[in-house]
Amino acid sequence: MKEHDVKLTLQETEQLCRLYMDCRLTVLEETELQYVLGKMPYSSPCIDEVRMLMGVSIPMKAKESSKKRFTWFNRKTAIGIAASIMILFAVGVALFNSPLANDKDSSGVYIAYANGQEISHELSVQQVKSDMNQADEFLKHIAKLEAQEQEQVENFINQIKP
Repeated sequence: MKEHDVKLTLQETEQLCRLYMDCRLTVLEETELQYVLGKMPYSSPCIDEVRMLMGVSIPMKAKESSKKRFTWFNRKTAIGIAASIMILFAVGVALFNSPLANDKDSSGVYIAYANGQEISHELSVQQVKSDMNQADEFLKHIAKLEAQEQEQVENFINQIKP
């Protein structure tokens, strides 16, 4: 099968794109247009819109194959890897040496404000514990409701089975 090197002009390509937008191309012609748009470097608002609709990317020139085998591993990559390792190491050391990691019974620092004024440490601790208790009660209530719903679903399923 011989290949024909037919080069479309920018105007011809735009005309095909307009026909595509007007739904006047057959499925075969749409497929050919998609192929052409993937090969041609033309760019215009109409062509770019059809490319976007078809999911076609703009063709890129082939890179030279005379480059080194491991071109992806260059100095920037090595520096980036080394920097990432150092950051992970520093975060690990910071977490390991933090007082919260060593002191399992630490109560933390509670600072609270009411009406723009800082309230006492005892009152802020009391408020935080109260809020935590309310949240725990809410979660228990939700778990209870979920169990009731599950029981109703199981009863319904058992009634349906012969």
